[in-house]
Amino acid sequence: MTFARTNDLATVRRIMTEPSIYRNITDDGCPPASDFRPVDDPRLWYVLVYDGANVIGLFMFVPLNAATWEVHTCLLPVARGPLAHQAAWEVLDWLWSNAPCQRLITNVPAFNRLALRFAKEAGMQQFGFNPDSYLKGGKLHGQYLLGIDRPPVSREEVA
Repeated sequence: MTFARTNDLATVRRIMTEPSIYRNITDDGCPPASDFRPVDDPRLWYVLVYDGANVIGLFMFVPLNAATWEVHTCLLPVARGPLAHQAAWEVLDWLWSNAPCQRLITNVPAFNRLALRFAKEAGMQQFGFNPDSYLKGGKLHGQYLLGIDRPPVSREEVA
């Protein structure tokens, strides 16, 4: 599995608007998939996930400040299951090697138990809960707040 940052917004749009992804990454404030356009901002990191030569999804990293970045996961149906878990673990190694962030966070709507389990299995730990903060289907839902820190660098690695 390999990862590569991309500026190819057509590919990003194709992945993000895949129906099983789009319905899970959007709330009531988002446009229909037909009107969606990815944000073109060099501060955002769209990182494609490859299984061999095939693109199987992307991770979007949003710097919130110099230390903390937020992650959004958009894996295509072909990547669901063990491949998704492998991608989640390996992208962390890639991120720590390629980005300056010190902490990675995500927000998971309370109704999305599968995403919550996925984030925890990737090593993220819940650090809070934000009530009534996500509007979906005309109803307010709370969100679990999860995060993971960059591993400390050992003295052996520095030498």
